[in-house]
Order: sequence, then structure tokens, then C-alpha cells
Amino acid sequence: MLGQGRRATMCSAFSHPPISQFSIRQLLPSASFVGCGDIQFRDVCIHSARCKPGDLFIAMSGTIHHGCDFVEDAMSRGARGVLTDTPLSCVNAPQCIVSDVRRTYGWLCQYLQGQPGNDLNLIGVTGTNGKTSITWLLRSILRASGKQPGLLGTVENDDSRNLPCPSAMTTQDPANLAHWLRQIRDAGGTHAVLEVSSHALSQKRLAGIQLQTAIISNITQDHLDYHGSLDEYCSVKGLIADYCKFDGHLIINGDDPRIRQSLACRRTTISPITVGFGGSCEYRIEITSENEQGSQFLLRGEDCELLIAISIPGRFNIFNAALAAVAALKQGCSPQQIQQGLRTAAWPPGRLQRVETGQPFSCFVDYAHTPDAIENIIETMRPHVSGRLICVFGAGGNRDRSKRPLMTQAALAADVVVLTADNPRHEPQVQIFNDLLSGFPEGEEADLLEADRRSAIAWAVGHAEPGDCVLILGKGHETTQQVGDSTQTFDDVAEVQNALRSLSANVLQHTA
Repeated sequence: MLGQGRRATMCSAFSHPPISQFSIRQLLPSASFVGCGDIQFRDVCIHSARCKPGDLFIAMSGTIHHGCDFVEDAMSRGARGVLTDTPLSCVNAPQCIVSDVRRTYGWLCQYLQGQPGNDLNLIGVTGTNGKTSITWLLRSILRASGKQPGLLGTVENDDSRNLPCPSAMTTQDPANLAHWLRQIRDAGGTHAVLEVSSHALSQKRLAGIQLQTAIISNITQDHLDYHGSLDEYCSVKGLIADYCKFDGHLIINGDDPRIRQSLACRRTTISPITVGFGGSCEYRIEITSENEQGSQFLLRGEDCELLIAISIPGRFNIFNAALAAVAALKQGCSPQQIQQGLRTAAWPPGRLQRVETGQPFSCFVDYAHTPDAIENIIETMRPHVSGRLICVFGAGGNRDRSKRPLMTQAALAADVVVLTADNPRHEPQVQIFNDLLSGFPEGEEADLLEADRRSAIAWAVGHAEPGDCVLILGKGHETTQQVGDSTQTFDDVAEVQNALRSLSANVLQHTA
């Protein structure tokens, strides 16, 4: 939970370094130049429409366009020159040529902010699932250890002193990442705990910083619409090892063979520290008790034997806590500080979040939006439910279609399956439904197919009986629904609460 003395801050108002001139030749002595011997600049910019007089325009490839197409626009707005990986013969502009524009851009962003990462102990967490929970648990342990950690991730950005700000993306772009690291440093932060997405690793957003500790939680199918194949996705996840300091720590899920695959072609000389249930792992997990209210487990290693309690069930949550505990050990936290930090940790919203209004059945909202995550949630709740498991989920539009039938196959472990919308974006909902429906065995179908998510949630809650468990999956902490060009307010937790209130009102009306 937040300390009472923390001050509010404006999330969008970053403090910029004093305006001064920089020499690109001095900063990049091995670069080549076209049409000039040097470029003096004040700041860097990747969007031509946002260029200010004195900026250095960064021309790099995007998903749809290449920055080279916008050099003339940037120059017309006062850019001093362009940083590119290819000489531009058709453009009359001073050019600095480097071999890797993205990496150079990331480094420049950090340099212009005073390289704040050098003054912080940086911990990066990647993986298909678990990033948010692990970073929140680490923040709690570090606070219990008397440290002042900042956090940058999917749910919020926290500079360690002021009130956190809602986050719009898992890993910030290089300019905003540098700004936030400077905010954390200037706020007196000692550590920065970062969620690192596969997109960020592919796009080299971490260029210019070094991690003291890197964690890989797991690798299962996701984002193939961007990466193209599971092999490429695995390979990209392993890139986090390249950002580790030579004396840093690389902590991995030792039970996940894909992580070993992802590290096979990396140049790192760091030997991974393995955590898992398997007997060959350096840190072994043994569950001692588990119920709907929480879990307790032993974590055994050569340097520790810890009995740890967390206030949430689930084998995957135990795994997240164990990875956080080992990372904290390597940060010098004591066993007692780790136990206290995990016992008192506030879990992120939308991660197996209970919604309770006194109803005779349980309701949970969770961010699970991959086949593996859906399977884990259902497997976690099954032993604690005397009645039926009712699973409500959808699939995001304009994203990896190949995982949709796999999501349905995972959901078949529930007793009641409700298919609905989950950020359809610009993709027809009927196509998304068809992909999800293809995961059912021949002759079987969903218990409800409802494109209106509000109605789907109300139906699930309305059909729940004493002892049942309703799982609303996919959106978790999100408070919007993206439909076409429209972003609509939508909060699964609020919708469940409204449905429960309506249910209670109907019961009272019929008993009056």
C-alpha cells in the first residue's frame, strides 16, 4: 500500500534537462556524416510533427512507415539534421549515419537525461505471464527492506515518492523510459523495477541501460501477430540477458524448457539461476498449504530455507513469489524482510481480484488472456470450488488469431463457458467468435455467445448458484474497451459489482 506521506504529482509533466547544445560527433565518434562534419542539437525526436527547432530527427522503421519518409517535414519544422542507418540521397539534410538507429536512439535518450540508470539498481522482469505480479512483489520486499524502489509497468508508473500514475503501456518508449528513470533518481529512489515486454526487447527500448538483475518468468504463446512465430518470440525474450551487467544476476523459471531455448544463442556469460518445483533447480519450491484465501510454501536453496506466505492462491502466484524472493536475496534482502514483504504485499488490481458483496458464490476478475494463463486460473480455482466454474472471456481484435482456439481449449476445463468481446478494435467480432468457436470439439458449443461484454458478465453472475465461482478473464485492471476508433469506459470489476447489486435488488424485490 502507498505510504501516507507521499505527494501527488502531474503524470504528464516531466522535468527536462537544461537546454544546451550537444555535438553528435563527440557523442558518436565512430559515426559517418553526409552533407556535414557534425550536427549540433538540443534534443532528439522520432515524430516529425513533434519536431522542435534544434532537434535531431531519428529516422527509423516503424510498423507501417519508415522515418526516412518524414525527414523533409522534420527539417521544415527546424530539425538540425537526421540520424539514419542509410544515406538519404534524395534529401537535402545533414545526416549522421550509424549501424543501429534504434540502439543509438535509446542510448541518446538516456544520455540526454543524465544516464539516471547508472545511479539506480535496475531489475527487469520479462515473460509471457507474471511480469506485473513479480514487479509488485519485488517493490513490496524492497520497501520492507528499507529501500526506496520505483516501478514502471503495465498498471502504473511509480517514481518511489509521489503517487503512482496509471500506465498506458508495459514498457515505456526510450524517451519516456529515460524521463521516468530520471524521475525515480531525482525522487531519491534506490531501485527501479521494470516490466519488460517482448515488443520492448525487439525494439531495443532498453538500450542505454544495464540491469543488475533480470528475471524470465515463463514463455508461452502470445504476440505472434507481431513476432511471427513462437521460435522468434522465444528468441526475443532471451534478449533481456544482453542487458545484464557482467556481475549481474539472471533468474529464470527452471521448469520452462522454452527459456533455455531462448538463451541458447545469447552471448551472455552469466549462468542462469534456476527457480522451480523440479529437483534440479537451484531454488526449489514446495507447497505446504493452499486455499482460496492464500498459499504457503517452502523455498529451499543453498543459502536459504524460507517459509513464505502470500495472500492469494495459485501455483503460478507461488512461482511469481518465489522468483521475487530469489531476486530479493540477490539484492541483499534478509529472509525476514522477504517474508514480511511478501506477506503484506498489495497484489496488482485485476490479478485474481476477488469481487465480494456478500453473494453466496465467488467472483474473480483476472488479466488472463493467453491459453496458459486461462488454464492456470481454472486449475487454481477448481480445488476450492464446491459448485461450478463459470468462465467468461474473449480475445483481442487485430492480434494473434492462432492462440484463440487454444484459449477456448483451455477454458473447456470450466463447467460453463461464456464467449464475449475483449477489445475487438477494428476486427469484426464475428470473426473473433469464429476463431474462438473453432476450439470446441465437434458437437460442442459455448453456453453463451454474447458480443456485449456487460450483458455477458450480467448473465454469468445471474446464473451463478451457491458454491459456484465466476471467472471474468482477459481485461483485469483495464478500464476501457476498444471498439473501432472508439475507446469506451469499461471496468470488469465495476461491471461485476453492478451485476451483483442488480441480483441482490431482484432477490429483495421477489421476497418483499
